[in-house]
Amino acid sequence: MTALTVTRLLAAFVTTSLVMGVLAAGLVIPPLAGLGTAARSGTELYDALPSELTSVVPDQQSQLLAADGRTVIATLYNENRIVVPLTAVAPAMRHAQVAIEDHRFYEHGGVDLEGIGSAVAGAAMGGTARGASTLTQQYVKVTLETAARRRGDQAAARAATEVSAARKVQELKYAVAVERRLSKDQILQNYLNLAYFGDGAYGVEAAARHYFGTTAARLTVPQAATLAGVVQQPGANDPVHNPRAALARRNTVLGEMHRYGYLDAAGLRSARAAPLGVVRAAPPRNSCAASPYPFWCDYVLSWLREQPALGRTPQEREGRVRTGGLRIVTTLDPRLQSSATTAMAETITARDYPRYGAAAVTLETRTGKVRSMVQSARYGRSGRTEPGATQVNWATDFRHGGSGGFSVGSTMKLFAVVEAVRQGLSPDHVITGIRPEHSRWYPHDFQPGCSVGPAGWPVKNAEGESDAPQLSLREATAQSVNTAFVALASETGTCRIRDTALAMGMHTSTGADRTATDGRPLSSVAPIILLGADASPTTMAQMYAAVANRGISCPATPIESVTGSDGTPLDLRQAGCRRVLDERVADQAADVFTSVMTEGTGRAVQLGRPAIGKTGTDEDNETWFTGATPDYATSVWAGTPDENRRDWTYPTLHDATGRARTVRAQAFRIPGPIWQGIMRSAHEGRPVQALAVPPHAPPRVTPRATPAPPARRRAGSGPDRPPAAPTAPRRASARPTPP
Repeated sequence: MTALTVTRLLAAFVTTSLVMGVLAAGLVIPPLAGLGTAARSGTELYDALPSELTSVVPDQQSQLLAADGRTVIATLYNENRIVVPLTAVAPAMRHAQVAIEDHRFYEHGGVDLEGIGSAVAGAAMGGTARGASTLTQQYVKVTLETAARRRGDQAAARAATEVSAARKVQELKYAVAVERRLSKDQILQNYLNLAYFGDGAYGVEAAARHYFGTTAARLTVPQAATLAGVVQQPGANDPVHNPRAALARRNTVLGEMHRYGYLDAAGLRSARAAPLGVVRAAPPRNSCAASPYPFWCDYVLSWLREQPALGRTPQEREGRVRTGGLRIVTTLDPRLQSSATTAMAETITARDYPRYGAAAVTLETRTGKVRSMVQSARYGRSGRTEPGATQVNWATDFRHGGSGGFSVGSTMKLFAVVEAVRQGLSPDHVITGIRPEHSRWYPHDFQPGCSVGPAGWPVKNAEGESDAPQLSLREATAQSVNTAFVALASETGTCRIRDTALAMGMHTSTGADRTATDGRPLSSVAPIILLGADASPTTMAQMYAAVANRGISCPATPIESVTGSDGTPLDLRQAGCRRVLDERVADQAADVFTSVMTEGTGRAVQLGRPAIGKTGTDEDNETWFTGATPDYATSVWAGTPDENRRDWTYPTLHDATGRARTVRAQAFRIPGPIWQGIMRSAHEGRPVQALAVPPHAPPRVTPRATPAPPARRRAGSGPDRPPAAPTAPRRASARPTPP
């Protein structure tokens, strides 16, 4: 025996003796209070100690699931733990833990005096200190340590495990109090759920899955003995990294099970002959970077951080997600997500980034539930700049991990049409006063407060090339004639169009402070009101869905349900759908945008069923296709995500096979086919739903609006609008930090 070992044993003997003396004073002598000053001193010391142990709710993993309730998106946790009742733990596991740690567990009251005596004797005789600590005491110790670490008190965490008489006495008193409050089975259940089983596995259920690919309820005798043997020294007895030590420890546990009657001789021989049998499972996906749907996972987490029902602060809400054992069923449809990914890859892929990129969102028209969210680039798992990968989600707003948004081009014409029909203009209303392309429009041509600068605005056409001096609202929309829409806005009022957009929930992707969520600030500059604010595909899908849904707008949501660890549904208290347009207005607007699909710029990507749609092109290097049916709304953006590139006019794009194709950057050629592929898949097998389109009304010409005074002009150039002022840089290689 080495000098170090002798010193440790002597220290253990002295410490344990002191503990026994104090314990005797506190537990044995109090009924005999007249035995003297020493007894009174021991009693006073013992009674002065706190006795109420505050239990801790074990941190446990939460799961993000797809809408089918089976597909795992991510398993999020700080500690890999799944809490289970004792009835879900195999009897062999219970027996093994009791046999090796505390064979008199069901006999003592939390403190085993016989075990303490054996420990002292063993230390004095040069043996091991067997039986010195009961399972109840070990539960107390791990509870104190866990509680201290959770509140960030490292000193208290160390104190909970230090070798000292004071700590031991406190542990003993807590153990007695715990035994008075909890049953033996409750104590064993709590201990098995709280204990660390090595290699990142907390609690018996996670350990069973991690080491043996089974559940705690199905553990065999050899497996149970292996796990029971790990707890004392998780690092030394870890069956993955130290299989020999684990095997020896397992056989020791089996011997104790036989010694105390939990295993007969035949069972002992059979169990000892069994191989260790570790089939280590891959660690659960505990981060979005490890998810099969990383962009979606990021989006869901950022959305959950905004929900007051989960906590007072974003940090508290995310903490609950990572520790609360929640079952979070998201709205993602794995089948549609796969189809959308395929549709995207048939046109543009990660090979094209960082030069070019594309993103698409599909949501249910009547509910706002987001069913797919895809983009052409891969997820940048390293966090560093790498070809073809980014952590920026182009499909969402900045606050949800997205970019600064992209100019939506002529898809913005939705609001001008809605405002026109709201004022009583029919789809066949004739727009007069259309000026030739490149003619300038001046401040007095627009409504006060929503105009252009004194130099005027030379309007160009990006898609429609009509030079007709007048067109119907339906024709101007179908052919996407910018010059006609500027004349329409002069007639109806640009500020009124902006107010309508705000009422429908339209908002920029970032806003002035990058946190805008209610649509403000939305530019008051006429060209932006008419031909393109910077927004996300999620926002635009929601806008067109409101029209297809007869004026009822449903906020985009990624969550079907959230259930607590006890199975109780959580009410996130979300705002529901709301009416933003009169039915008549929405139906007439739908009539106008149906013509885009049947006879306009969207006719090449029809679905074979009624749909509204709109192309969008902007010389800032963006192209869009957004449209909806009564069932689904999809918005697709394609362009240059990080910087404007002149070569976007005729980009060379690659499909999933690597085939290169040079194509003119037009909405119906790039985002259009992606939109068509996604929407066809979404509607597969669904009955055809008609849009509520009213009978055509006779044309009505209304007088031009009163001329407006000058307003500040936004600088820039482009086929749909004048030059744009620089926006916040769009980052591709690093995800912006949400506020």
